[in-house]
Amino acid sequence: MFTLKEKEYMLEVLKRDKRKSLFKLRQSPPEHDRLIEKLEQMIRNEQVNREHL
Repeated sequence: MFTLKEKEYMLEVLKRDKRKSLFKLRQSPPEHDRLIEKLEQMIRNEQVNREHL
């Protein structure tokens, strides 16, 4: 398992890479978008769970 900080860092790196690919007009793989969505969801879940505990 990853910590919240590690997940946030991975999300930041993926989003940064996505922006770079847009400027270079390079298509990112579909897995890239799915990973971003999953990480965002995992981070939201962890933040909500942390508030309730």
